[in-house]
Amino acid sequence: LPVLREAGVVDAGGQGLYTILEGALRYLRGEGEQMQFRKPQIIVSDIPAAAGLPQIMTVEEVPYGYCTNVLLQGQELDPDKLRMKLKRKGQSLVVAGDESTVRIHIHTYDPGKILHYLGSLGTMHEINIRNMDEQHQDFLEMQKERAPAVDIAIIAVAAGGGLTEVFKSLGAVVVPGGQTMNPSTKDLLQAIESVVSDKVIILPNNKNIVLTANQVQSLTTKTIEVVPTQTIPQGVATLLAFDYEADLETNAQLMEKAKSAVRSIEVIRAIRSTKIGEFNIKKKQAMGFLDDELVAVGDNT
Repeated sequence: LPVLREAGVVDAGGQGLYTILEGALRYLRGEGEQMQFRKPQIIVSDIPAAAGLPQIMTVEEVPYGYCTNVLLQGQELDPDKLRMKLKRKGQSLVVAGDESTVRIHIHTYDPGKILHYLGSLGTMHEINIRNMDEQHQDFLEMQKERAPAVDIAIIAVAAGGGLTEVFKSLGAVVVPGGQTMNPSTKDLLQAIESVVSDKVIILPNNKNIVLTANQVQSLTTKTIEVVPTQTIPQGVATLLAFDYEADLETNAQLMEKAKSAVRSIEVIRAIRSTKIGEFNIKKKQAMGFLDDELVAVGDNT
């Protein structure tokens, strides 16, 4: 099928037909005995897998400050001492030169202080200060223009490199966050505005983030659907249910149905003694949760 060919995945029917024909061919060649102990070869497309949805470089707002470059000339300059002095005043520090000429590069929030200090050591030349926040915003706008047009974008909340890669591989744009580190409304809004599509589905993947996700709908002109996933497994299941050929409303219904079919089990150790409902829990006891509801406590997992 064209849609499977585009995605670079195996067509189950095609794989079966290939196996049948391969068996017939090997039988005609007299290789029947070999086939008894041989697994069928998987057909792998040589077409690169197409990303279902565009991914942006980052959706986490990071203060970049100013990229400051200065050529300093003077007498008895000490590059090592200068480097140690500027080390705590910014990031990406580069100091190179000799006793008479030193070139400085630094990312700082206050270039005025840097220039004031360098001016006390000698004369400054080739001063170049650039606002990296604006540069980064320009870069994001350029990425949006280059990104392929898609009808629906999906934004998922996840924490950690492993889970982030899982959701990205399924076509979602990932906003960092999760238990005890909920993203703000601004974080989600920035992610929404960063994608090309005017239709967006949000997967909170945590019950504490659902309310925040719902608040975003009134802050953007884009059409937003929130599928209120409360766990990571629900988020993965809903992404697998996404239909690239369906419209926004239909996909929201399909993903909601997939979410409802998932139940999550979690086993953790109690960090302190406490009482939850009918359970008297001792420190380090195993606690079993079913969909965030405590259902069992014991000394053995």
